[in-house]
Amino acid sequence: MTRRIALFPSLFLAFCLSTFADDRFPTSDIQWILDQYQVAEPESLIPEKGFDGWTWHYGKEISQAKWSNQNGKFVLDRSNRTRDLPEGDIVTAKQYTNFILDFVWIGTRGCNSGVKYRLKDFGADGAKVNYSQDFGWLGCEYQILDDPNNGEGSKDDGRWSTASLYSVFAPDKDKKKLNPFGEVNTGRIVVLDNHIEHWLNGEKVLVYEVGSEAWKSAIGKSKFWRDDAKAAGFGENPSGFIMLQDHQNTITFEKVVIRVIGKKKD
Repeated sequence: MTRRIALFPSLFLAFCLSTFADDRFPTSDIQWILDQYQVAEPESLIPEKGFDGWTWHYGKEISQAKWSNQNGKFVLDRSNRTRDLPEGDIVTAKQYTNFILDFVWIGTRGCNSGVKYRLKDFGADGAKVNYSQDFGWLGCEYQILDDPNNGEGSKDDGRWSTASLYSVFAPDKDKKKLNPFGEVNTGRIVVLDNHIEHWLNGEKVLVYEVGSEAWKSAIGKSKFWRDDAKAAGFGENPSGFIMLQDHQNTITFEKVVIRVIGKKKD
């Protein structure tokens, strides 16, 4: 006789939490969200094999000549820069609104990459911002950079450095502790309506509010609002895709785990 064992919701949640448990991402840092909101169990965005749940822009198939899934880790191999391979950012097939996104990466010397969220196609306006004829995708970017060995690390008072909101807000340099290339770094992005946080190696290094006066001022000084190119409403869309950036540098994403934030608790 076959026995069926019913898992109570609390046991199932405990199982999920243990499956994705990682001391580098303590729940105490987000306890205020867990207390006030309905938060889904952690979900890995990297499948065990392949690229289920991911595409290139416009739904194109991912080229595994550059990206590969190695035992549940996304690896972008740009070691042979002479190959005729265009940049290939990979994008989630789903859009997300409010969430906690934890990720782990290992970069190479001089590495430039990023995790974009609230990604959407801004059409011709986005193409101008990107200095492109036909590529109009834009999103808020958690910049990933080998700061000491890439010239962008010190550009614009840190607004292009690791854990910045790329080109808009710099992280807190006093709290920021970036490990050298070749070593593990951890990031966290918290998106809750207009409240957004960037974390680096267990420290909250940036907090900003979309639509605030500080936001409007910073956007006006960024690449998203130039005299020759403007992306009205950049970052203000409540939902969007998540993207891992190919900036022609080798990088490994060891973990990308999301917790979707739902409605406020009664």
